[in-house]
Amino acid sequence: MHETRVLTPLDLTEIDGVPVTSVGRTLLDLGAVCRPKLVELAFENALRRELVTIQSLRPMLARLGRQGRNGAGVLRALVDERDPDRAPTESDRETQLLQVLRANGLPPAIPQYKILDLEGRFVARVDAAIVEWKIALEYESIQEHTGKAALLRDNPRRRKVMRLGWKPLGVTIEDIREGGVQLCADILEVARQAS
Repeated sequence: MHETRVLTPLDLTEIDGVPVTSVGRTLLDLGAVCRPKLVELAFENALRRELVTIQSLRPMLARLGRQGRNGAGVLRALVDERDPDRAPTESDRETQLLQVLRANGLPPAIPQYKILDLEGRFVARVDAAIVEWKIALEYESIQEHTGKAALLRDNPRRRKVMRLGWKPLGVTIEDIREGGVQLCADILEVARQAS
């Protein structure tokens, strides 16, 4: 349980007649009681579902995020580091993939990256891309990447990306669960071989 004495009407909303804190205020409060990785998952989820925007969080942080306020530093860091024009991830697993890449010291990956051909035409959108190395990462869930339909959809797309010089790499839940050490070693090896 989390309690506060500072709760204004700006921080409240109602769901099915029950008063609750707003999504932004809930994110701020989560920062006081949860690890930053978990707060980032909730933050990306709220952005993806269009429940908050970077712009909507800034005034709340200015109003409530004074020095020493529990949770403010965690949310402020997420807001300040986040490019407001960057697309949100499409799932918690994609957010976890970005976290694993960061934790292992890889260059920043851009989520939902659009790969274009030499004439600027759309070829594919990948879950994440390390653009400087032309590495395209796809989170391969069993439900979305198994069976005939997935093969017929994914293989031609993968070949188009490869023809443009990109190196596509699949990522599974096991890669994320184990902290991504082997995945990141593989990414570094692919980058080294390409240079």
